Amino acid sequence: MKKIIINIFVLALVALTSCTDRFQEMNDNDYTSGDMDPKYQFTFIQAKIFSNGHEGYRGNLIMAGPMSGLTSNPQYTQGQGFNRSDSFTEASWTLLFGDITKNIEDIRVRLQAKMDNEGEENTGKLAQVAIVKVINFLRITALYGDIPYSEAGKGYSEGILYPKYDTQEEIFEQMIAELLEARTNLAAGNLFSEDYYYGGNADSWERLCNSLLMKIGIYMSAGNESRGQEVFAEAYGTGKYISALSESAILEHNESDGPWGQTTNGSGVANEGRVGGQSYQFFSDKALVSMQKLQDPRIFWVASHIDNSGSSTAAFANTSEYSNFDPFAYNDQDGDEFKYVHYRGAKEGDRPDGNRGIYMVGDNVGYSAYTITEVDEFGNSYNNLGYKFSEGGQYGQLVAVSPATILNATSPTIVFGSDEAHFMIAEAAQRGWVSADKMTHFKTGVEQAIKKYPTFFGGGDYVTRFIDLYKDQSNPSYNWEDEVQNYVSTVASNLGSNGDPLEAIVYQHWLSQIGNGYNSFAIWNRTHYPSFVKQNISGEDRSISLPVMNVDPLKDQTASKVGTQNIELHTGGITNGNRPARFPYPNREFTVNPTNANDAVRNQNDNPSSDFISAKQFMSF
Repeated sequence: MKKIIINIFVLALVALTSCTDRFQEMNDNDYTSGDMDPKYQFTFIQAKIFSNGHEGYRGNLIMAGPMSGLTSNPQYTQGQGFNRSDSFTEASWTLLFGDITKNIEDIRVRLQAKMDNEGEENTGKLAQVAIVKVINFLRITALYGDIPYSEAGKGYSEGILYPKYDTQEEIFEQMIAELLEARTNLAAGNLFSEDYYYGGNADSWERLCNSLLMKIGIYMSAGNESRGQEVFAEAYGTGKYISALSESAILEHNESDGPWGQTTNGSGVANEGRVGGQSYQFFSDKALVSMQKLQDPRIFWVASHIDNSGSSTAAFANTSEYSNFDPFAYNDQDGDEFKYVHYRGAKEGDRPDGNRGIYMVGDNVGYSAYTITEVDEFGNSYNNLGYKFSEGGQYGQLVAVSPATILNATSPTIVFGSDEAHFMIAEAAQRGWVSADKMTHFKTGVEQAIKKYPTFFGGGDYVTRFIDLYKDQSNPSYNWEDEVQNYVSTVASNLGSNGDPLEAIVYQHWLSQIGNGYNSFAIWNRTHYPSFVKQNISGEDRSISLPVMNVDPLKDQTASKVGTQNIELHTGGITNGNRPARFPYPNREFTVNPTNANDAVRNQNDNPSSDFISAKQFMSF
């Protein structure tokens, strides 16, 4: 794998802005844009969908991640509260169908024209463009279902101003055809060497192409299993898919043009609170507890308390303020005696008393704090609820997706990781689709899902600091490398012993996508695993039981439980408690393209509620 730092993106953006303004002229004469090297458009379509902080904040951190049940956003609860917000859900659509789609179509037309009219050999480059097109559109169809595909972006090249919405099944079939053709054509002529993923290496692009075919096959498992199996088995049978960490498709990021620029990790810069304030991207309590129970060693890489005492959201790094630090201590029993644990997730709901409540004193709810907000003249930290961190505050603060390591402005984007490929193969073997060794691929997937962090991500010094803290204060014999192998062995030996082995495989796949809400939501949506992420929140699931304490336990550790109290957690949103299976189409689509948008809504009618956001997609279980 060749990593290329984004260093020509600003120049590309300037060129593309001019290009966008001149599309009508290009429609009349493709060659008028020939003064701009197509390599700039190619790197643009590779990077843009991963580099937008506005969209990353809304599409990923507020909506998709919480909808997947892996993360929680107790401040902006539209996603986990099963509600609508056009200002949040339109951002992903606008990102794709704004500049990206137009540039995908324009570069395709221009490369083809140069082949037809000048004899320039662009077959391999067109194959790369086709693969990147699938990467872009696969995210958006997994969020919205039926979308414009075959006619998308052709307003200037073919005069199609109101594109039809293809069904998701049709989209998958078109993607399959395009990928198969691209796979054949990768060896025909030169590739773009200005390539953020692989530097123009044809073998690597072939592996990515086959891995995408496998992913589409898996996506079809609920809608058309026999066809999904056929597609998956054909791609897997080539033996050329992303298998090693070094073969993963990686997009590097930097801040050459600032936090609002085009080179950052969009979700990462949002997670640092630099494109609109604190993102409130915390772990869901169920996901976190599931990790803590198995002493998952990736906790050191993915989780942190957060600190907003400076100019942006940072991981809290002052280890001197912790006592008896244990990131694996958990409390998953509602109504129990208050437990002094360091890492707490936010409960899934749209009621603040429920999703942040951890105890009551009299009639008053005691909440988990969000973040450190102040450091006094003596170096003591205080959280937003006024608790001194070195005292009770360390036991009453939510734990976030870490901005020090996996989700910050310069964190790499894993466009397609080898761990994901191994989880898909293990799942396909479990389904009986291929004759692969399920256990080998499962174990490899788990190990790579953990080791990808020290392989690709920064923040190792931060991780080491907290591992050493845990060793010094709680577990002197702890060795992270050994615990990775122990974890892999444990989950492998438990595979199938505690229920459906398919769920165990999917759970690890889902967990491997921490910080990538798009993928984690797609995984849940097509399988409804893990089962602790409920498809329907009703009855007793809409409330929780909090312990009623005689005094505030964060101020007095002699506090004792004197009773319990049920409080509301989830109102059910606009779907009567049915977890959304999609984003709604942007409101403006019903104004600018009303016939096609309304037809798409009518055509997707497998809906357990009265609101479209719970209507199942073709790929939904």
